[in-house]
Amino acid sequence: MSNRIKSLLVILAGVILLGIGVFVSVLLYQRFSKTAPYSLTQGEVVKIQVVTVTRDLFLGDKLTESDVQLVEVPVDLAPRGTVTQLADAVGKFIKTDLVSGEMVLAHNLANPTDSNHDVSYILSDDHVLMAFPATDLMSENNGIQRGDIVDIFATFKAAIKTVPDNANGTTIPGATNLVSRIFTVDTFQKVGITALVVEVTNEQNNSQVLQNSDGQQVDAKVKSYLLALSPQDALVLKHLKDTNATFDIVLRSPTSTVQFDLTPVTEEFIIEFYKLEILP
Repeated sequence: MSNRIKSLLVILAGVILLGIGVFVSVLLYQRFSKTAPYSLTQGEVVKIQVVTVTRDLFLGDKLTESDVQLVEVPVDLAPRGTVTQLADAVGKFIKTDLVSGEMVLAHNLANPTDSNHDVSYILSDDHVLMAFPATDLMSENNGIQRGDIVDIFATFKAAIKTVPDNANGTTIPGATNLVSRIFTVDTFQKVGITALVVEVTNEQNNSQVLQNSDGQQVDAKVKSYLLALSPQDALVLKHLKDTNATFDIVLRSPTSTVQFDLTPVTEEFIIEFYKLEILP
């Protein structure tokens, strides 16, 4: 092979290697230009807007516009099911207690779709909903509203065993008598009024103005209260109702948490309290 041909082959190989070098350089440049922006922003935190509550709320509360707000948080801190739109939260009932600043989760909201506002959905798992008649004097004067904290007093008769005395004042061993006695007790304390069962009426006397499911103001008379109670408490209240106990509801301060230590009242209690046995 002549020197001329060898020179041409060397030049051709050089051109080919140069072309390969340019091609590889172009590929590296394109790759670098695409990944550079990512490498500059990979340290940034991706955020999302979520709905949080602006104050402490309790099971059964209805969310209003002032109760919720949008807050930006890192997307990694937002649990699955977090509500991201205010419209998805306003007007709903909450099924658990929420503290100020807590995120609102979709499964903790109840949608009011009927006249009773789906009150069963705002019950805790260990409570039942019981209807209690609004027949006491406080109810007749429209003194109780939804969300109020009340105590329930009851007066009832009960047959108790007594030991009879001899003529000389000593007891007769083994002998007992059944005597009907009247007791007045504080049946339950700090009971929340979960909902009202009302009858719409055109009469303004003995009625109160309430808001119906359409947001309209109507005159209505409360027929009964819906109370969230433990099953055992509901059973006790049913027994007292079925044995014709007389009930009165007393209203507490909305911030009251006191457990009153009360003594059941009997005839003897009244006599001793007013010292009637020493009257002239």
